[in-house]
Amino acid sequence: MKRHEKFTLAIFGDSGVGKTSLVNRFLGKTFNLKHVPTVEDFHVKHEAFKNKTCELQIIDTSGTYEFPAMRRVDMEKADALMLVYSMDRPASFTRIERYMDEFRESNDYVEAKDCGKPIVVVSNKTDLPNLTEPSFIDERGRDMRVGPHLESKYGCHWVDASAKLGYNVEETFLNVLDYLQTYKS
Repeated sequence: MKRHEKFTLAIFGDSGVGKTSLVNRFLGKTFNLKHVPTVEDFHVKHEAFKNKTCELQIIDTSGTYEFPAMRRVDMEKADALMLVYSMDRPASFTRIERYMDEFRESNDYVEAKDCGKPIVVVSNKTDLPNLTEPSFIDERGRDMRVGPHLESKYGCHWVDASAKLGYNVEETFLNVLDYLQTYKS
């Protein structure tokens, strides 16, 4: 296996869910309370990971739904996708399914687990009080948490995080690198 690998990660989600804040925390920057909308930013981080250097190219996409052609290109060129929703905005979770459908259509596959790319859904802003994660009913009528729901419906991974507190941010990006190496081998 090569001692240096290069991967591209595209991050999608509604405006204001914390995509840029997650990226900035991963890059070692401090948390900024002020929301500044992103059109599209590109970042590179070299990370020592499992006895090699990984270059992670991160595409931080716009949170508005106005650029479908741009989003499609980002989905196609990415080696992995990160979909972010915010615990304080339940509607942002419903957008995750729209992104999954769009990704499936643009890459011509039936199941997300068959797409050949790791997909990670991040539930951000878990630091906010009195919030509950979305819940679902399985085929037997039992309550199902968001992680198992996403795993069974789309075959993707799920994590919770807080960009504000730095909770689970580094781990999330390192897990993406781990998934990428698994998918590539």
